[in-house]
Amino acid sequence: MKSALTTQITEEADISEVIETVKLRVRDAKLPETEIVWILWDVLMDDVQWSGKNQQQNANAALRKVKTWAELLNTFCTSGKLELELMYKVQMQCYEDAKLMKPFPEIIRSLYDQDVLAEDTILHWFHKGTNPKGRQTFVKALEPFVNWLEEAEEEE
Repeated sequence: MKSALTTQITEEADISEVIETVKLRVRDAKLPETEIVWILWDVLMDDVQWSGKNQQQNANAALRKVKTWAELLNTFCTSGKLELELMYKVQMQCYEDAKLMKPFPEIIRSLYDQDVLAEDTILHWFHKGTNPKGRQTFVKALEPFVNWLEEAEEEE
């Protein structure tokens, strides 16, 4: 599934075609939903054109990829559990790849803006998330956004 997906994303195939390909491959391979979310994220980030040391260019490249393919992620992140898995996947990748440490909150914000991640998922991760890898750094980085979410919630 990964290679077919990589080809389609690299060639910038129509998003509906990519969604159909994933649905067919998932049905044939009987993959667990969490694994699908992980594969989608890996393929998208593998396709990003990373620049050496320029963090802002790297952040922009990752954000462009998220915006372009948000509908694909949204199609398969169909529950809070799967959204949380995506957040953990993003957290792991940002932890393991130093060039992505700083843009973590921007990536999460973009996933929220594109309706891939729900407010409840982000708040759950922030308050109760269990993945320890870089957690303190990411919680601190995401704090202004979470404060904004919580303040907006209180005003409703």
